[in-house]
Amino acid sequence: MTEKTDQSIIPRPRARRKGEMTRLAIVKEARRILVDEGYENFVLRKIAKNIGIQPGNLQYYFPTKKDLIWEVLSPEISKYSGTYTEVTTNASTGSAKILATVDFLLDDIKVKSTCNIWFTIWALAPHDPEIAEIMDRWYQEYLASLAQLIKASMPNLSEQRANHVARIITALMDGMTNQIGYGKPRHDTLEGIEDEIRSTILHLVTLS
Repeated sequence: MTEKTDQSIIPRPRARRKGEMTRLAIVKEARRILVDEGYENFVLRKIAKNIGIQPGNLQYYFPTKKDLIWEVLSPEISKYSGTYTEVTTNASTGSAKILATVDFLLDDIKVKSTCNIWFTIWALAPHDPEIAEIMDRWYQEYLASLAQLIKASMPNLSEQRANHVARIITALMDGMTNQIGYGKPRHDTLEGIEDEIRSTILHLVTLS
């Protein structure tokens, strides 16, 4: 005899779609608050209210604030790795791949969301072990993607050197975010700095 299936435990397509839409709405609103209002307003109850759901419903998808912050940051990793893949595909030489990546990163640090998200995370990490853990996890994935691009662009580099170069480039971009990033004043002494950065990084990766 065929065993009867309990239909009540089978997820229905409409329910799955609604659940995914709710999840996306939560992440979108959480990201907006982090970018426009700051971490002090990154409150699960407020996020739930803004999208018209109960706090308990939000916590069904994201039990803790840490879970939600990671979900907000995850697309940032995809953004970088996806761009690196495109740059690797379209650029004709190793040097061109590196320079295209540098240009993308220089443009990215002038984007409001990039700067506001990372200024918040950087400020919180020294005082919040959970945020520090999230930041370290993000950086490790980000650095791995960048090192992979560098190694593919410059096959003569060792794996270790490619990783070191990825960290140096990242340190340069993090530092420049505080000088030429979104909302920062343009001082005369910064004239030509982006060309200097391109030259410095290209020299670094082409050293034998």
